[in-house]
Amino acid sequence: MASQITAPLTVPQLYSQLDAFHSSHEVRPLHIFTVFPRVDVESIPDFAYEAGTGAVLERQDEGFYKLTIASAHRRQHAHGFLIDYKKIWNILIRTVESPTVAGNVTKSWLSRMYPVVCVSYMKPDDLLNIMDSLSKVESSTLGLRGYVLRKYGAPESMKKWPMDKPYSRREIEQTMRNENKLLEAIDFVFKVEGTSFRVRMETSGHFVFYEGGPYCYTNFQRLLLSTFNEIALVNHKFFSNRERRIVNGEAKISQITLKPTKGLTKSDFESLSMHLAKNYSTAVMHSGNPWLLLSLIDNNDGSSFDIHGYSSEIQIVPFNKASAESLMKLISEIYELFPLVKIA
Repeated sequence: MASQITAPLTVPQLYSQLDAFHSSHEVRPLHIFTVFPRVDVESIPDFAYEAGTGAVLERQDEGFYKLTIASAHRRQHAHGFLIDYKKIWNILIRTVESPTVAGNVTKSWLSRMYPVVCVSYMKPDDLLNIMDSLSKVESSTLGLRGYVLRKYGAPESMKKWPMDKPYSRREIEQTMRNENKLLEAIDFVFKVEGTSFRVRMETSGHFVFYEGGPYCYTNFQRLLLSTFNEIALVNHKFFSNRERRIVNGEAKISQITLKPTKGLTKSDFESLSMHLAKNYSTAVMHSGNPWLLLSLIDNNDGSSFDIHGYSSEIQIVPFNKASAESLMKLISEIYELFPLVKIA
């Protein structure tokens, strides 16, 4: 693939080359990450240096760059492209050594770049809504290959889907309820009008694009990735401007309420406290029956929250500084323990 893609390029030219490559017999997976930036793209190399990692940009066209990133201490590298849509970026990483190396180097890089670059966490329902929309495309078929569920503290489990069995949201949700596990990824094949593409889609905004027919990547971008970007931006807007404000002398609070499917217990609150203490500065103000009061600070960007836990709900109360990115990250942490909670 490296010999096919040469600078300078435009985004349509890149898509055309990806179409050709991923419909050939020399297919190697492409990793795609949807992320939220807090800084101008041109400043990324400086921030990467400060984070103990690396990044090199080579401008191709307006809002389009070749990108090389490095893991911690610059031991491994990954190469690809960055497409800047201003409020959201798509990072495309080519497989050179192995798919695992390409994905892990990028995940490590994104982890170190937080909060300058933030993962676009999605709700499990968002993935299923996208699958539903694909299943309704005229003259198309949606072949589910499998999906990944995980329970906190346990390895992920891959649920294989029988060949030729149609996608069923109801069956996936039933398995989630029965096993009380978090939906993390879906692997599927989409076919329409003489073309197709196979993709793995994750709640972390990470896609693995495998292969397809003519115009496979262009169709993936049009039918799936652009929709994912739009949903991510809607979610970001929902979680934005939640900081506590003083209006006419009174504190205005925009809390987020999460509803569990069954009553929470003292043991649940203890597990939640211990889990969040691994990634935040925390102070337990009260822990026991019938409720929990926990204060926490996101050490990376300074956002602060109170967590109120009751048998029937979990309330997240933002304080004076509470970024949308930190709030989404916090909710994703809570999903790990309570996979079936819903935002009220």
